[in-house]
Formats: sequence, structure tokens, C-alpha cells
Amino acid sequence: MTTPAETAAPRTITLGSDALEVTITPERGADIVRLIDRATGVQTLAVSPTGDVTPSPFAASNFISGDSMVQWTNGYPGGWQLMVPNAGPERVHDGVAQGYHGEASLARWTVLEQSATSVTLATSLFTAPLRVERTVSLAGARLTVTDTVTNLSPDPCSFRLGQHPAFGTPFLDEHSYVVTAAATLITDANAPGTLTAADAVGRPDALLPAGPVPNSVALPGPGSGQALFGALTDFEADAAAPDSAGDDSTGATFCSPTHGFGMRISWDRAVYPNAWFWIEANAGSGWPWFKRLFSIAVEPANVLPGDGVAANGRERGGLGTTLPGGESLVSTIRVDRIQLT
Repeated sequence: MTTPAETAAPRTITLGSDALEVTITPERGADIVRLIDRATGVQTLAVSPTGDVTPSPFAASNFISGDSMVQWTNGYPGGWQLMVPNAGPERVHDGVAQGYHGEASLARWTVLEQSATSVTLATSLFTAPLRVERTVSLAGARLTVTDTVTNLSPDPCSFRLGQHPAFGTPFLDEHSYVVTAAATLITDANAPGTLTAADAVGRPDALLPAGPVPNSVALPGPGSGQALFGALTDFEADAAAPDSAGDDSTGATFCSPTHGFGMRISWDRAVYPNAWFWIEANAGSGWPWFKRLFSIAVEPANVLPGDGVAANGRERGGLGTTLPGGESLVSTIRVDRIQLT
């Protein structure tokens, strides 16, 4: 006989405005798992098949795997994660193994404040002396996510910091494209996917199929079997970013001509000088996707993915941000629903 505790899904919090609806899971990473455009009813974020997997209580005891990527993917719902104190593969830092994509994205978060349009959550990490506070709020056609990372130690603390917002179907299809203010794309040295060569460096619209407007890249559709992993960098100031924060505001816009609207992500390039670029269009034939995932993400980050040095001399990986003892780093990501003309 199963008990309610064995079958209950993680508690969710839903916020709404006249234009958008967003759902957050405080018991797994304060993930944003749904971002719905109310005018069309379209869910814009990617949905992962691994979200249907019931997370095993034995995973942390290594009965399934001691691999932190396996544990992270076990129950991964898609959507939007916060990566801290690590981004990418597990690494040893400050004498401890920091798991795949960071502890915060699997942690349970405490709800501090909540209203119909806003929620503030917090968690304290174990693998780094950091407290993270996240406020998610809606106002009209804008979603604002503000993350505050505080170093609780008197000593400096270095950490990697990244956002993992993945968009998917039905929002994106074979007619979609992304417009970016990045001047450079650096592809992964080991697993660049099908669309480019490894360790390639160049303009995004030169290395990838160009989209229909300037500075845009055409996106592959569901079932195309295409893939990409790399990073966008050398972001230019983007005056088109809504409420741009001076010269430090930049971003990217996912455009869906099929549905007549786009979702624009904007951020402070001083905090996030790079954005990982991930395309998984039902390409991966093995674990974990088995050709079941369609997901495209531009992920603001403070480091390039991978290790070593890229072909243009840029460092891959690295320590990330070093925060003095007792100080905080505040970053804000805005997502705006824009009408396409």
C-alpha cells in the first residue's frame, strides 16, 4: 500500500499576471518549471522526460549511482535552474566535491514571502559557505528573477554562477530563431553537437545557419536530430533591452513566428559575461535523453563551459566570481514577452 508521502509531487507555487503565469518548485531547486503565455496558452519552457521519473530515495546513498550528473538528472523537469556554486561537471573545489550544476539546483528552499505575483525563497548551501535568496516576480508581460548570493564566511569564496533557462515545444519549432547581442560563439572542445565543429570560434550567424533578421540564428525544430553545445560571449551593449541597465545590459530573444511572439532574456553582462548555448533537438540517442528531449537554452554564466583554453585563447572553466567575506552579489534576469511584427 502506498502512502500519500510516497506519491506526492513536489509542492509548487504558481504566480500570475494578466500576461504570464509561472510555476516554481521550492522543494527542488526553486526551479521555474512553467512559464505560460496567457494570450495563447503556450508553455514556453522545455519539459524533460526525466521529470516523470520519481527521484529515488537511494540515489544519495549511491545505490543507483554516485555520479552527481545521474542524481541531478533523476527527476530533472526541464525549465529553469540556478547553478551555484558549480556549473557543469562535478569538480573538487575548496576541499569538497561540488556536484553537477551545483547544489542549489537540487536543494530544498524555504519560502520567506509570497503574494499572488511574487515569491521570495532562500537556501543555505553545504558545499560552499553561501546563502542564496531568490525573488521571482511578475508584472504584466515581464518575469523578473533576482538572485542574491551571500558569503557567510569571513574568508573570500569563489564560485561558479549560471542560469539554466531552457525553452521548448510548443513555443519553439522549425520556424523559430534567436536574436543575440553576442559577437562570438565558442563551441565545446569535446561535444560540440552536430551543427558545428569542435572548438570553433566565430560569429554565431557565421558558424550556424543565419536567421531571418540581423544577428539571428535559425533554430532546428523538434525531431531534427540536431545538437549544439558551446558559449556565446563578447556581448555588446543592447539598447533594445527593456529598461536596460546602462551599458551593462545585454540579452537574447527567442522568436516564434508560428505563435506571433518572442521571449526576451536580458541580464547584466558585468555579472554574466557569457551565456552557454545548448541545443538538444531530439539528437541524443543514449542516456539520458534517448531522443526524447527538445530543449534550447541561452544560459547566462560567469564562466565558459569546459576546461583548458579555447582556440581564441579564452580560458574555459575557472574559479568564477570571488566574493569577499560577508559580502553579497545580486543579479537580476528579466524575461519579457514581446509581440512579433
